[in-house]
Amino acid sequence: MQILLFNLAAFAGACAQGMTGFGSGTLTLSLLVMLFPFRDVVATVAMVVLVPNLMLSWLTRHEMDWRRGPVAALGLSLGIVVGGQLLAILPAEILRRGLGMAILVYVALMLWRTPTPDQPPPRTRRESACLFGCGGAAGIIVGAVGVSPIPLLIYVSLRYPKQTARSVLTLAFLCGTITQNIVYFQLGLLTGELALMALLTVPGIALGLLVGNRLHYRINQKTFSRALALILLLPALRLVFG
Repeated sequence: MQILLFNLAAFAGACAQGMTGFGSGTLTLSLLVMLFPFRDVVATVAMVVLVPNLMLSWLTRHEMDWRRGPVAALGLSLGIVVGGQLLAILPAEILRRGLGMAILVYVALMLWRTPTPDQPPPRTRRESACLFGCGGAAGIIVGAVGVSPIPLLIYVSLRYPKQTARSVLTLAFLCGTITQNIVYFQLGLLTGELALMALLTVPGIALGLLVGNRLHYRINQKTFSRALALILLLPALRLVFG
């Protein structure tokens, strides 16, 4: 039963990631943290989302933005190193409520979303600094509660068109997830048993990502994002208010 639940949650998350370039960890973790210990779920999902990030990077390799993506990836990865320390030392109750608040911000962003521009902004030093800074702030949140890189999502969603946004987020999340797993392993949060559970969710991840990637080109992203936000609303409120 546990394997089935993890696969169903991973399928839903991977479908969201294939569609928008993000949402895999947030949706998967939101569903599982209601049923299993917080720190175990965070560490397991960190490994679970590595698979869709790898697959999506391959599927979108011809769309990659190699000028902006690495900047966001570096900021996110450095932030995760700091956030991982918080996960190891802060009480689980504080982290649960923090996760709930982060998801509520994510939900608000999806329900009220400024249309993305037709063209990305010029690549300047200021633009790179903002992208790096938002990536770093997002990494601290991801390292501490596992998901919801809110600052980076907000910045990329408001500044870049749909395809560019997915490209930047995909590369950033791939590098960030690799860093996240290394940090959690070194801190003793990721065990062999949890890693095995993550590997057993690969069927759900693969199917969900393929479905989501197909939907990316067929369904209006704004409608899908709002539906995803409404699905996440109840779990977020439960995390915040217990």
